[in-house]
Amino acid sequence: MEFKQKYKRLGCFVIDIAIVQMFATLGRDIYLGVVAYASQGTGTTVSLADAAALPVLLTLIVGVMLVTIGVYMGYHWVCYRLLGNSFSRYFLRLEVVTQDGQSLTQSCYLRREFQKIYLSIATLGIYVLYSGAQYLTFGYKPWHDKKFATQVVES
Repeated sequence: MEFKQKYKRLGCFVIDIAIVQMFATLGRDIYLGVVAYASQGTGTTVSLADAAALPVLLTLIVGVMLVTIGVYMGYHWVCYRLLGNSFSRYFLRLEVVTQDGQSLTQSCYLRREFQKIYLSIATLGIYVLYSGAQYLTFGYKPWHDKKFATQVVES
């Protein structure tokens, strides 16, 4: 694999994540605002010394993670419908194809992207660091490419 393509591919993921973070920040703020508005006037308070503090914080964090995954999937759905690819891959002229060189269906593309963001968030970013390091140093394909039998090629 060519050195340039490895870094273009990694750059695509970083650019897509940066774009998603902009929209996810707005989504998280709306989510937390709705939670704060809904709890306003209930007369209950939660302090870190309460027994309910950990479940409440866990619920909020899981909600934020679900919002982030939803925004990521929405971004990729819109990009696939309009461009046939993600925004950054479109401009850096990369394309995700099957091992046979065929274009991916929308369903397969979205399942691949869901697997990627799910593993990234579930491992708190370790998946991104590990698979990126393995790919850049040894050329090993990331798990989401192995699972869906895909590859990223120049278009």
